[in-house]
Amino acid sequence: TVAPLAASRLTEDVMPPDLFEKMRPEYVAPLVLCLAAEGCQENGEIFNAGMGYYNRAAVLTGSTIRLGDAADPPAPEDIHNHWGRINDLSEAAQYKDLNTALGAFLTPSPGKKPTETSSDTGPDTEPDIGAVFDRMADRFQPDAAEGVDVVFQFHISGEGGGDWYCIIRDQACIIEPGVHENPACTLQMKDTDFADMMAGRLPPMTAFTSGKLRIEGDVMKSQLIEKLFTIG
Repeated sequence: TVAPLAASRLTEDVMPPDLFEKMRPEYVAPLVLCLAAEGCQENGEIFNAGMGYYNRAAVLTGSTIRLGDAADPPAPEDIHNHWGRINDLSEAAQYKDLNTALGAFLTPSPGKKPTETSSDTGPDTEPDIGAVFDRMADRFQPDAAEGVDVVFQFHISGEGGGDWYCIIRDQACIIEPGVHENPACTLQMKDTDFADMMAGRLPPMTAFTSGKLRIEGDVMKSQLIEKLFTIG
């Protein structure tokens, strides 16, 4: 999206002539043409342009707090009493697409920061990722998988990393090493970060918003993982 600062016929009679001249559309068009070029890799961003000045703008979303439930909506007093959390942008993040933004909105903040340790066996040892996936299979919750038919691909980097895929079908879970030919989404993480996430030390949404978790494919399907597996 381009947010232009440019003169037009509607403003020609109300703007000083020298300012009108500086706000010609010719100062906006180069940015539009650059973004429209076939080789341009930018996507999902907002750019201001005008008078020879250019920068990127962003809409930030703070962490979510959940109040009330389906049977008991919050009262105005509840909103007032939790205004500090609602208005807090200390952990704000930028989202480039609606699916990701909606997923973040529907994932309340755990209210605590992850610990500083960065492995499943201790801060000074490499995590056994194979063992993490073995425990992941043991933590599968069949009752939560009714009607779910999905394949998750995991690409774990680092010395203890590798590729694993997880097939959820008919309320059963199969986890195998390797690369699946048609996953719904691919989750990419460093081995220590993945071990922390599955151990409950790193909340999945925190991992995603901090860049420690990258997701390719259907982002919404990836959010089923917290529903299908006991994390911690």
